[in-house]
Amino acid sequence: MKRSIQKDLLNWKRAPGRKPLVLKGARQVGKTWALHEFGKSQYERQGHRCHYIDLRESRDFHSIFAETYDPLKIIELLEFRLRRKFDVANDLLVLDEIQECQHAIASLKYFKQDLNELDLIVAGSHIGLLKNEESFPVGKVDFLHMFPMSFEEFVLAMDPDVCAFLSSYKCDEKFPSVVHERLLRLLNCYLFIGGLPEAVAIGHDNGIDNISDFISDIRRVHENLLLGYRADFSKYSGVVNATHINYVFDSLPEQLSQTHDASVKKYKFRQIIPNRKGFDSIAGPLSWLLESRLCIKNLIAKRAEHPVRSHCDSNRFKLFLFDVGLLNCMLKLPGEVILGENISSYKGFILENFVAQEIYSVTNQELISWQQGTAELEFLLANAAEIIPVEVKSSSRHRTAKSLDAYIKRYDPKYAFKLTLQNFNYNQKRNITTLPVYCSYKLPNIGLTEKVGNVLMIRRRADGV
Repeated sequence: MKRSIQKDLLNWKRAPGRKPLVLKGARQVGKTWALHEFGKSQYERQGHRCHYIDLRESRDFHSIFAETYDPLKIIELLEFRLRRKFDVANDLLVLDEIQECQHAIASLKYFKQDLNELDLIVAGSHIGLLKNEESFPVGKVDFLHMFPMSFEEFVLAMDPDVCAFLSSYKCDEKFPSVVHERLLRLLNCYLFIGGLPEAVAIGHDNGIDNISDFISDIRRVHENLLLGYRADFSKYSGVVNATHINYVFDSLPEQLSQTHDASVKKYKFRQIIPNRKGFDSIAGPLSWLLESRLCIKNLIAKRAEHPVRSHCDSNRFKLFLFDVGLLNCMLKLPGEVILGENISSYKGFILENFVAQEIYSVTNQELISWQQGTAELEFLLANAAEIIPVEVKSSSRHRTAKSLDAYIKRYDPKYAFKLTLQNFNYNQKRNITTLPVYCSYKLPNIGLTEKVGNVLMIRRRADGV
């Protein structure tokens, strides 16, 4: 399975003045696999080496970093321990699970200062790195964030021919019907499987049209992953804090599922943690989950004007889970229902969570929605000077159709998008572009180029240009 992070890693390798790289991501998003693949493709195939060390599994390496911060001495001791030589000008050194060795974190400063010619990447889970975050030498490392597999990566793994259509799509015309229907089928499968590689691998190995035969296997993977996340809560935050983190974590799918054919509502703090009230009661656990990338925050703007975040209150927001497959597992929704071809009204919040994941994986920033009076929209995207409204509609969401019109009347945006299960359509009178919801990951880059296919061309003709 190919991951888009490979391009980012290659850009880092080629960048002048690059620093040691810290690859961060939630547990089991594929960091280790990505680094092994990068080592093979960019080093070993060129006749060089990738020296991989897992600091969780191989704790005897810890003493090397505890005894010296001199990078030349560290390399000398690593050569002795590994019984092989390093070519510091051409090889790659990977230190995985670096959160397990604080001295290794501290040594990064000296690799930057004294041995910058060595390509050095370290990796760790967001959860594990939280307690060590202050140890990272400020200004001496680069950071790169990894997310669960996006829908595009999922389609590439499951049906490369269809992915060719999706990847080259310019948001300016209809997909061929046969391609659109196939993408909807793949979307349904993604809503059940999600983007965590271990679950995706089952679909990849058995074929997308046979997913229904492996529902129990995929669900078992999800359950085991959830057990692993909960174990990390205790390991890295303490028993008392872990209990409160679990309360907040468990509240996410519960609150999301209370919305059926309308937009997801503001997160409610009441009775999340027993005998505690208000935002302050959940602020600590929530901050921990956000920093560990296990949930996604969607602020609610009262106005759609720059700077948009100034129109948001810190205690008014929506929350989404970081992976839609885990969301369905936590809700115990039967896989047979999710994989059904008709997306019923209850899937509205699932689609909204899906869109949040897709946009977040591109922007790596808190999301923003909009609510003014009785009108509300799921997402606002600030692309350069443009603020782009985005409405997400499942097949039964008719009640919110007036909100996008209200936004357009109030702010007259250059672009306005409605994400649905339908194929492309442009309503010139209302200036609304309808896109298939599986194209949501393309929206953060709309408006950043001079023109976006027929979308901007049609808009200019409507303006008489």
